[in-house]
Amino acid sequence: MLVFSSNRRKLGGDMNAHVANLKSYLAEHYEAAEWPTLLEQAEQWQQTRPLAGLRILDATPVFHNTLAKYLALLSAGAELFIPARPAICDPAALQLARTFGIRAAGKQDTDFDIILDCAGQFNRLHPTLGFCELTRSGVARLERVHHPVFVADDGRIKRIETILGTGDGFFRALEQLGYGEVAGKALLVVGYGKVGRGVVLHAQQRGMRITVADVRDVRDELPTGVRYCGMDDPAELTKVMVSAWCVVTCSGRINALRRRMDASAVHNSATLLANLGVEDEYGADISPERVLNRKIPLNFILEEPTAMRYIETTMALHNACALELLTADLPHRLMPPPADVEARLLHTAATRGVIGKEIGRLGSLN
Repeated sequence: MLVFSSNRRKLGGDMNAHVANLKSYLAEHYEAAEWPTLLEQAEQWQQTRPLAGLRILDATPVFHNTLAKYLALLSAGAELFIPARPAICDPAALQLARTFGIRAAGKQDTDFDIILDCAGQFNRLHPTLGFCELTRSGVARLERVHHPVFVADDGRIKRIETILGTGDGFFRALEQLGYGEVAGKALLVVGYGKVGRGVVLHAQQRGMRITVADVRDVRDELPTGVRYCGMDDPAELTKVMVSAWCVVTCSGRINALRRRMDASAVHNSATLLANLGVEDEYGADISPERVLNRKIPLNFILEEPTAMRYIETTMALHNACALELLTADLPHRLMPPPADVEARLLHTAATRGVIGKEIGRLGSLN
């Protein structure tokens, strides 16, 4: 059952012009097969306008391809706000967003119907309908709020972004820094979750010699030819780190390597150090200057940290969860995305997107 919010407001004709202009702009920069789910979402929602007049705050990191996410929400009739000073953004993309009628939310702006959050930044606000959280890192901040909370990261779709997209972004960032020739070089991947698996997948395609380090014994999960290093023996882990061409941390845990390595030996080695997690996984004994991009996720040096083809389905899912908040009598707790919503989006991405074959390689995405 859907409910109609009495807080809905009518928007002026200028918004229709912004939608048309933004759609034309995106069509000049992306092929339709690069963003099939967001494009379909925008076209359908422009007809049905399911979010007409609702005030929505979207805290998604602002990059060029985020504009396609905004297109769908504006097409749905939302009065869309983004943080005045986003935690993660490309300033040029932020300026572009504002030219298309997307408003900056200041500290005084707290009256929202829906918050599309990222990392639980706005957990202290009280939207009338609830939250949709984009990342795993926001779960701890939102698990105690007294609102319905849909968590996009709990779905199958997020694996497209994290396994295929982040791995791709890591190697595009290395190439941008002049490290494009990686065949035959030794790579240590710390953490074998979704991001770590993606790095391993792309490293294999590039002919690298790969070792995975994890606090779990993941040997039975590793592809053929990938070595395993436990993390309980600092001397052994340090040996692998200093002999690698590059180490990349993907565990998502703060201080994941602290006290598990000889920090001085690693710091003084020739090994490239990189991070793909939101936390400082190296710890204070390794200075920010010693790690590429000062410990900030390496793919964030790119204009598009995750290429449109890999992130657009995640952004469409985040948007789609906003519609689920219109359902009456939702429980005030964390919830995964509805399976039928994910299934529809996955079908569109697999049948109309350029990544259809790559999605197939992820199997059922379970």
